[in-house]
Amino acid sequence: MGWHWVTFFPTLEHIIGHTGVLAHLRQVVASNRPGHAHLFFGPPGVGKATVAAAFIQALFCRNKSGGGESGCGQCPVCRKVAQGNHGDWIPVGMGEGKTRIGVDQVRQLAGFFALTPLEAPWKVATVDDAALMNEAAANALLKTLEEPPPRSLLILVTRQPGKLLPTIRSRCLKTRFARLTPGEVRQILTNLTPLSAATLADAVAAGGGDVGRSLAFSQGELPALRQQFFQEMAALPTSSLGQLSLLAGQWSAPERFALVAVLLKAWLQERLHGTVTHANSLDDRQRAEAWLKVVLWVDGVLRQTVAINLNHRLVLEAVFIRLARLQGADY
Repeated sequence: MGWHWVTFFPTLEHIIGHTGVLAHLRQVVASNRPGHAHLFFGPPGVGKATVAAAFIQALFCRNKSGGGESGCGQCPVCRKVAQGNHGDWIPVGMGEGKTRIGVDQVRQLAGFFALTPLEAPWKVATVDDAALMNEAAANALLKTLEEPPPRSLLILVTRQPGKLLPTIRSRCLKTRFARLTPGEVRQILTNLTPLSAATLADAVAAGGGDVGRSLAFSQGELPALRQQFFQEMAALPTSSLGQLSLLAGQWSAPERFALVAVLLKAWLQERLHGTVTHANSLDDRQRAEAWLKVVLWVDGVLRQTVAINLNHRLVLEAVFIRLARLQGADY
């Protein structure tokens, strides 16, 4: 979810959100029959990998809490899982500097599963993000799924299940994760780090339901991006239409569009406040009214964009052009 497990690692009974998913997994833990393969899929940054690790912790823990459905979080076994160094669990992910998960990484799972568990009931492997496996890696994984060794459990985590081979998907128990609500993200961030009310509200809105992104914004990224954005908005009147189009493209990326709404609101409020405060003449009051109309227009356009999925880049181009003209641009 964007934070280090050792710093904050909730057990199954303490994870925020995903009520239905957690209820199902706790039943699986209580039954002591997890199956051979699970597929956890859903939007980025909602806690799929965190839930997977808490699920493993619950399966391994000898002092289960929550009516035998959750790890205790305190015993040596739970601590090893929280630190990511339990001998019966191997996490597989994209290596540093790589763009895909390679076949050699997946092939090591066969040797790992062939070993007898050291202290847990199962040997468990997680693959995150499983959709990033190259073709050879996916085929190697399929062989493991076709003949799963006894006492083995494979958990695939991905935001793009459609990119997995259908034969891989069909052999997995599927668990769908939904987006977290703003209230849930707010509660998670509050548990992670002390934040002012204003920073917390901005971080929740900027993250767009992605806790990792919200956390990054709250811990330094947001102020830097805010400064960058404010400088870009101030330069709009002297920018060419081509430069505005390029700027709109940069801010229209999916991981940035939720943030641009927050930054636009903050910048417009600052400009409106300054204009209204110094509105002493008729011209000043007319200018303040013009800014107020733009603030309301931008708010409506952004709401519509989210509601009916308008093209982000085209919307931002229109917004930037109108803001540039309001500040004196002649196009």
